[in-house]
Amino acid sequence: MSAVGVEVDAGLCEGHALCIQLAPEVFDLSDDEVAGAAPPPGPWDQHTREAIKSAVDACPRQAISLINTSTKGQ
Repeated sequence: MSAVGVEVDAGLCEGHALCIQLAPEVFDLSDDEVAGAAPPPGPWDQHTREAIKSAVDACPRQAISLINTSTKGQ
């Protein structure tokens, strides 16, 4: 099973904060007005996953990426 995380490119982020409006449980704004994403405490529920996808789509600088955080092997 793959796990999905969120990454914000601080070099692209201009602090518009649309991600925070759409998914405040995942994103926050630093003192430098750059967005950051908190790792989930567990799997995200469907509502949160949809909010994150909306934030990715809404970012005017395309600074947010979904990343695969699973590790292979067994």
